[in-house]
Amino acid sequence: MKTVKLSILAGLVASFFAGTALAQDKTLNMIVIEGGDTTAMQAVVDAYKASHPGIAINLQSYPFAQFFQVAELRLRSADAGIDLVYVDAPLMASYASRGFLSPIDPGIDTSSLVPSALDAGKYDGKQYALPINNSAQVMFYNKTLFEKAGITPPTGLTAGQTSTQGDVDKLASTERWTWEQVADAAQKLTVKDGGRTTTYGFSVEQFAELYQLQPFGESLGTDVIGPDGYTAKGYLDSEAWTKAATYWSELYSSGVSPKGLGYGEGAQLFGNGQLAMFAGGTWNLPILAATGVDFGVAPYPYFAGGKVLTPTGSWYVGVNVASANQTEAMDFASYLTTNAEGTKVWFDALQQLPTYKPLLDTISTSADFDVFPKNVFRLGVYDSLNTAKARPVTAAYGQLQDAFRTAFTDISNGVAVSEALKSAVQKFETAANRVAK
Repeated sequence: MKTVKLSILAGLVASFFAGTALAQDKTLNMIVIEGGDTTAMQAVVDAYKASHPGIAINLQSYPFAQFFQVAELRLRSADAGIDLVYVDAPLMASYASRGFLSPIDPGIDTSSLVPSALDAGKYDGKQYALPINNSAQVMFYNKTLFEKAGITPPTGLTAGQTSTQGDVDKLASTERWTWEQVADAAQKLTVKDGGRTTTYGFSVEQFAELYQLQPFGESLGTDVIGPDGYTAKGYLDSEAWTKAATYWSELYSSGVSPKGLGYGEGAQLFGNGQLAMFAGGTWNLPILAATGVDFGVAPYPYFAGGKVLTPTGSWYVGVNVASANQTEAMDFASYLTTNAEGTKVWFDALQQLPTYKPLLDTISTSADFDVFPKNVFRLGVYDSLNTAKARPVTAAYGQLQDAFRTAFTDISNGVAVSEALKSAVQKFETAANRVAK
């Protein structure tokens, strides 16, 4: 009898542990942007899986131009086929207000994260997303093309030099170019052959996107929308934004900037020697270092007489409220954003400014970051503390982004500035009114 009981007990124990192991074997799905972001996220997934062998994480990637629409549709339809989602900082309020995201597990220790970045993941007093990284925008310039044109380039960080955080702070605070200087140099750097442009003077990386162009008008003193989050009249169509949009128009009417560049194409043109300057993210550093182009990196410009402002904010990770794997999804989100290993793997792979404070401290103080191009991240540290301006917090951010993108695309194609801005104001306020209701 005792032998039989022991056999039954052993069977029950074996069944219990088998069931436990089975419960741990789960696959999570995460939607991300294709390209470097997917590659970097896969590196984090691989590192996570080494210590969590029972969890598989499948990355579903979409092109940048389609990602926002796909995320919106899948979250709105309560698609349980995704567990984790990339959340662009300004869209967090929209997602949270409509119940798309689960509140972040309060058991996750977020004390290691930059407070301002953490706060941007909150809505109505609750944390709904965790910051993966911050962003830093700089201006890349081709030293060879400047020399060929006989033009003195901006003061920047280049190969062969070392810079402490103090050196970089001085550069950013006293030697930053204006947008007027950029336009003047771009005219001289643009080269045409038989009516065809062979070298463009300047471009922005994210064509017509609010993220990169918000400092244009706001540097001149007027926010893109009002503090209520739903008013654009008197803001986007103001004198400041009219001047900024006119500057944008002239970049294209004069032929110094290529029209309609897709995501990543600015860096490609620069790497091919067909673009002399472009404003873009620090994530381009490893891409450009592999091209062999002799380039320098200068601080993000501003308008003469205006305030120095730079883009900020980046991607967050949220957990789909419809996911059946809440515990596992929260654990990976924590590893990605608050874990020393996870954050370092992400930074090493994508080269974006961290929000994990110990890693920021390393960038500012370690001798490893004295040399180019690593010292460029110290520009990001300076701007994040001194010049960064977050995008507006509004549940109608998606509508604002669409209206802005349409207006600035139209302006680059020759539509009158006043007409495009007026249309953008009407389009946004009509859409925002529906959101507000």
